[in-house]
Amino acid sequence: MKKFTGLFMGIFLFVMMTFTGVSFADNDAKDYWAAPPGTKVMAVYYRHISANELNADGSEISSDIGLSANIGILRPIYYTKIGSFTIDPQALIIFGDQNLDTTNIGGSEVTASGFGDPIIAATMWLINKPESKTWLGFTPFITIPLGDYDNNKGLNMGTNRWAFKTELGFSKGFDKLFTELTANVEFFTDNDDLGAASLTMEQDPVFTLEGRIGYDLSDAFFISADYFYHNGGETTVDEIEQNDEKDDHALQLTLGFWLNKSFQVLLQYRNDFEVQNGLNTNTFGTRFLYAF
Repeated sequence: MKKFTGLFMGIFLFVMMTFTGVSFADNDAKDYWAAPPGTKVMAVYYRHISANELNADGSEISSDIGLSANIGILRPIYYTKIGSFTIDPQALIIFGDQNLDTTNIGGSEVTASGFGDPIIAATMWLINKPESKTWLGFTPFITIPLGDYDNNKGLNMGTNRWAFKTELGFSKGFDKLFTELTANVEFFTDNDDLGAASLTMEQDPVFTLEGRIGYDLSDAFFISADYFYHNGGETTVDEIEQNDEKDDHALQLTLGFWLNKSFQVLLQYRNDFEVQNGLNTNTFGTRFLYAF
């Protein structure tokens, strides 16, 4: 068996792995700033993701791919305490639609819509000192394979596998300036129903490092520059290595507005400016957050 069966199937495999999980679990500015226990938060996200360039081994092999994805996330969060620790049990409910057009390279056009795999999580703050703007939190994430998945389709919202991620996030404010550093590793179970032939796909762990520097322009308005690095995650299909490991870099600009003491809006633009294997994506996003 050769490397999965060619260019189109390689693109299909990459998109299948990417758009419900890693890309939606990256953090936003001030995510590790703990709210007081008893606070309830409802966050709603929208992401428009597009791409037309495909890389392999760090080099562009096609600029004729057409990817368009519109993704929503509903994220309820509740801040409470266990002993002396603040925690925030939460869920990420993912839904949307995707379109992948490879007709210009001899493939076809495939679409998917519905629900992605939901994620449950809870941060435990090991350091929670708002008076000095210092926070350190540990967060386990569990991705549950309940999303829409059909092995006969070339594109799916779900991934038909579990994922487990552990993350450590540190945030420190200095008057109006704030900095953040987050590191995590994510592990995956096998997808034993990949494609019409029901192949077995394994994936190595993915390691992520995030860095962020931001500035509070006022009590209601901040700006931040966000950096993301993903490494690892090579897949194996029926024991054949796909040589598709990640070594990817992305930059994001975030603008945050508090419209009042309860309602916040984030506006974001993200560019995956260096991709080892996969699609070079651009993402326009927004997040609406209401705290009560």
